[in-house]
Amino acid sequence: MPRISVLLMTLAFCSTAMADPVTYICERPAWDGKKGCGPNDTYYTYRLQLDTKDFEHENPEYTFQRKKGCDASKGVKHRYHYSVDDETIAFKFRKEPRSVSTSTWSVIYMDRETLKATMTRVEDSPNLVCHVE
Repeated sequence: MPRISVLLMTLAFCSTAMADPVTYICERPAWDGKKGCGPNDTYYTYRLQLDTKDFEHENPEYTFQRKKGCDASKGVKHRYHYSVDDETIAFKFRKEPRSVSTSTWSVIYMDRETLKATMTRVEDSPNLVCHVE
């Protein structure tokens, strides 16, 4: 009997520990008077990394990086919460990470199937082009 319980605990631990991280790259196209880069005329790039095992957690977190241009991997990393349902993932983040104001929060809503996304609280270019890295 103890062997079975150890085996079940090992399987449960390994199956959740081996969940793959997923990284979404979302590009925000340049708008009037802004110069972008790459084939999508990207002005900002957002890198959103999360663990698929976190889908089951009550307050799942993801790593957020943002950078002007086409490479967000050099941006400062911040951790924020996201929410997920059958159709969308909502990534909540601060537009100004050091600000204490609640008006600096924004959300990227991404369709899980099409990877089409929109960003709240921006006037120009709210539609993002996303893909899995």
